[in-house]
Amino acid sequence: MIPILAVSFTVFFWGSSFPVMSFLLQTADPLVLGAGRFSLAAFFSLAWCIYSYKSKISIEHAIRFFTAGFVGIFLYNVFLNYGQQNVSAGASSFIVNCNPLFTALIGFLILKQKVTIIHWLGITLCLVGVSIISIDQEGGLELGSGATLILFAAILTAIYFHILKPLVSIYGALTSASYTIIFGTIPMLFWFPETFGFIINSTNEVRIAFLWLALFPTTIGYLTWTYTVGHFGANKASLFLYLIPPVSILLDFIWYDNAPSLYTIIGGLIIIVSVSLTLFLQNKKKLFKIKE
Repeated sequence: MIPILAVSFTVFFWGSSFPVMSFLLQTADPLVLGAGRFSLAAFFSLAWCIYSYKSKISIEHAIRFFTAGFVGIFLYNVFLNYGQQNVSAGASSFIVNCNPLFTALIGFLILKQKVTIIHWLGITLCLVGVSIISIDQEGGLELGSGATLILFAAILTAIYFHILKPLVSIYGALTSASYTIIFGTIPMLFWFPETFGFIINSTNEVRIAFLWLALFPTTIGYLTWTYTVGHFGANKASLFLYLIPPVSILLDFIWYDNAPSLYTIIGGLIIIVSVSLTLFLQNKKKLFKIKE
């Protein structure tokens, strides 16, 4: 029962983040939004690191944690938030879901890992889906448009995964995520005063939205996701993430009366099918190898 609740909360909280971010970006600067979102998560992460402290991390690992945080938290949020200023919540959630395929691509380009024809086909279909989504988004697929910025955010997530992966086996998933959040929030400290002033002078609706984003998708969402991965394993847990775009679209409609366009639905379905089918065929291929 607890694992089902954990994955359900993760999908709901992370699905809610996209419409809430779109709402806040109507008045908040993208960097102010990022600083406000991760301030609470960084506080709890710091508390966890102090509580679970066993031994000092090496300089080499500290640099790797900072790099992971800078890429996967700071830069990711910069590109995502600036991109989502001109892209709908539903479209943004679909594009971000391309990151499993880019994880394989980064492994091929940088780590010289083998990428099968299945992955190349999946990446191609994924980009087709993004192209369709971008048709009715401001700027289309021009370099610097909202869709391309969010696409780059998905690529940054893939890079972040490869940077952090070796550290998870040493420090554990929760501690690794905590260090990453702390180091990723450090560059945002410059915008904390502006963030504080913005929240103080905002309406109650904006304050509640900020609190929701910081507490549920960012802080509790990471905890429930860590538990989900620990119980189901990374491969099975990742399948549940395909429920995030439908949840995001539904909540965006219920909370803010924003309906997705036909292009977003068609392109989003192509992305979901390309990613899920690629992972399914890849896992099936591994299964056959084991049986042989």
